[in-house]
Amino acid sequence: MSSKSANATPNAPVVERMDQLVGNTPLVRLKRTGAPSGATVYVKMEQFNPSGSLRDRYVAEILERGIASGNVVEGDTVAVAGLDDSAVAAALIGDVLGLKTRVFAPKNASRRLFDLVVRYGATIEWTSDEGGLAEAIEKAAGWARQASDRLYVDSYRREAVRDAYAAMASEVLTALDGAPLGAFITSISTGGTFRHVARELRESYPSVRMGGAILGDLELPAFKEHRFNELARFSMREAFALRDELAASEGILLGPKGAACVGLALQLQKELGPDDVIVALNPDSGQRYLGWEQELIDPSEN
Repeated sequence: MSSKSANATPNAPVVERMDQLVGNTPLVRLKRTGAPSGATVYVKMEQFNPSGSLRDRYVAEILERGIASGNVVEGDTVAVAGLDDSAVAAALIGDVLGLKTRVFAPKNASRRLFDLVVRYGATIEWTSDEGGLAEAIEKAAGWARQASDRLYVDSYRREAVRDAYAAMASEVLTALDGAPLGAFITSISTGGTFRHVARELRESYPSVRMGGAILGDLELPAFKEHRFNELARFSMREAFALRDELAASEGILLGPKGAACVGLALQLQKELGPDDVIVALNPDSGQRYLGWEQELIDPSEN
């Protein structure tokens, strides 16, 4: 893998809009963590996307395709469900593209990202506590269907999402510059990132080990079927503990999903050769979790 001098200063990009900064996020090598004689571990830093998360990729892909096709025009409204990273991404990217954003979320949803979403200009439509996220999804999709100037955005638009993650996989391969990719680690919730990135990477590295870091009690038996898939479960408490270790030793502040991905990478590090490379995906900014740890840790972990 080629490297630049620590003193080299690449030309900073000049862009017209923030959405043009989506993607091309850096890989950062872990120098003080893990086995010195094991595989090299890099972290793919998705918090460098404009809104601070991986979700910028597919949100930008969906909205930009809609505008290019003429199906979405300035002044239209984007509807999303859940007060999460996707809502932040839609609020920011929608705003710079001249679109409005309406977020549907249960009244009892965490307020962790509320300020970010509102400051990027989105409005919030609260749904019932009892209905949970399922009701929020139903309300958002139903509201969007009522008028032609509304678009419901989720992570299930297969072509756009596939292409967004294919672009990320291509970035990894370009950055590695021919270095042997032994493993790629991502967190698993819906499994979309895992599936799409695995498909792309295995075209170049058929035997690459795809790691899935799982937070909590999620059961995903389908991902165990491939012989080169590696799954590991982490508690939120374990993830935050590793986050703190990495912040102190590497100067990298990861979110809990990213920390769990590094945890799995360190487990695989000794199993791969010293010439191999492991890439662990950090999907969002660790800063947005500071002060919210106790809300996110399951009381049964105490």
